[in-house]
Amino acid sequence: MTVGSQELTQLEAEVSLTGKEWQKHPIVTGSGAPCILGIDFLQNGYYKDTKGLRWAFGIAAVEVEGIKKLNSLPGLSENPSAVGLLKVEEQRVPVATSTVHHRQYRTNRDAVIPIHKMIRELESQGVVSKTHSPFNSPIWPVHKSDGEWRLTVDYRALNEVTPPLSAAVPDMLELQYELESKAAK
Repeated sequence: MTVGSQELTQLEAEVSLTGKEWQKHPIVTGSGAPCILGIDFLQNGYYKDTKGLRWAFGIAAVEVEGIKKLNSLPGLSENPSAVGLLKVEEQRVPVATSTVHHRQYRTNRDAVIPIHKMIRELESQGVVSKTHSPFNSPIWPVHKSDGEWRLTVDYRALNEVTPPLSAAVPDMLELQYELESKAAK
């Protein structure tokens, strides 16, 4: 399906905003979608939160005949650490009012090699790149219960000097009513 100059894919997602009743709803997504799709959503067609609820996101609801599973779409990696990149319109993000440069925290020796490996993977995927910026936010490696490491970055100081970003956040109840009314038709 083409909308304007964007090539979009029609999909069907199972959605419940209450956790009780699951309904299948068609959605549209694509490389130009004005949203960020997490890896759970890209591989499974939904996001499952800690309460066991599944949430599906897309551009718009549509009526479709041919339905595809999200994890069968070309270009999706089987690698769970792969990060999906979307081509979206350039956004204006408020810039920090002053330079924030915090020293790197002391890192556990056991974390150094796994963290360097993660950074090299992110560089090879084009997610991060080397920079000569005066800004620096320290990384904080977290040892997970399965023995793996998670790379986190402490952006608290940067957030303190960055003007707030006002974004339109959808009202979840309004979305639920809209989905229910479309399902009843």
